[in-house]
Amino acid sequence: MKIRLVNINKRFGDFTALRDINLEIEDGELVALLGPSGSGKTTLLRLIAGLEQPDPLPDSRIEFDGVDVKNLHVRNRRVGFVFQHYALFRHMTVFDNIAFGLRVRPRKERPSRKEIHDRVSRLLKLVQLQGMANRYPSQLSGGQRQRVALARALAVEPKVLLLDEPFGALDAKVRQDLRRWLRRLHDELHITSVFVTHDQDEALEVADRVVVMNQAAIEQVGTPEEVFYNPASEFVMRFIGNVNIFHGRIQSGKALFGDLAFEHVEGAWGGPSGAVEAGGGGAAHAGGTEAGETDARLLVRPENLELHRDRPVHPAFRAIIERIQLAGPHVKIDLKSPTGEPVHAILPHDRYRELRFVENEPVYVALKEARVFVGGRAS
Repeated sequence: MKIRLVNINKRFGDFTALRDINLEIEDGELVALLGPSGSGKTTLLRLIAGLEQPDPLPDSRIEFDGVDVKNLHVRNRRVGFVFQHYALFRHMTVFDNIAFGLRVRPRKERPSRKEIHDRVSRLLKLVQLQGMANRYPSQLSGGQRQRVALARALAVEPKVLLLDEPFGALDAKVRQDLRRWLRRLHDELHITSVFVTHDQDEALEVADRVVVMNQAAIEQVGTPEEVFYNPASEFVMRFIGNVNIFHGRIQSGKALFGDLAFEHVEGAWGGPSGAVEAGGGGAAHAGGTEAGETDARLLVRPENLELHRDRPVHPAFRAIIERIQLAGPHVKIDLKSPTGEPVHAILPHDRYRELRFVENEPVYVALKEARVFVGGRAS
């Protein structure tokens, strides 16, 4: 099932929930709607489901395989919906919860008792809950309840599967296990699926494409690699992953950040090979702007910082190591620049073992890769 949204807007009184949404979701895709609370992602999901109606604009459309379903009732859209808090019937067994959507169909559309039994049994096996058919929701773990909710949504053989923060109520370890399981399940079923999340790792790990939303609009649509490595806006880069932010300005064709200067090319950042250092390697920091200057921000991820004891060839600034955290897959190092701004770096363990930095040690911080943003967009 291919989904196409055209000029979708939604207001609740004076509040704009969605603004000029245009989006295509390909048949069999698993797409994540990613954004902070209030960005409009759940409202968009509910519009696709038919639980909400878009503002009545003449050119707005919600298409399923080319057919506008904007005015079609939710029960006629063949959509499966999985809620964050399971929404299971506590007085029903696992089997009865999964079978519920089949049993309440009109008599002419209702499968036979044997067909319902066989379908529920297949789903219990699919979601790895064999032997739990007679248990009640209170006898299940959170992860098991969410799998029951997913099986119930799949029981009606939906053309589209919609999931609203499906793992939001679970602890971190269970979330991680379930999202890998969901990815494997999707690869087996190939149902067009859309899930809402505010967890960047979840979106990047599970989805084929990510729709990044902010303030009722879409900021960027792309593969996990595209939105992470080629963010279209400052918001996308700041929201997906951790970043260090240095404030500066564009002047005379150069991006200036304190005593660091880079050749500024519209649409790209030259990187170390195209950069020049102007001055004595002081910390990047905010400075006043003069006539003809434009404010700019330099964003660099912690893993794209290199630490050196001796001044490197590439542009670098001085900083003091404040804290070293060795636990985990990488070494996390907190530093302070001469202006007092915090800087965060991540090093591989083998690099740390090679250099053996210590707390309170002065080092040079070099940038491997970064992005300059002017007016909120990459430049």
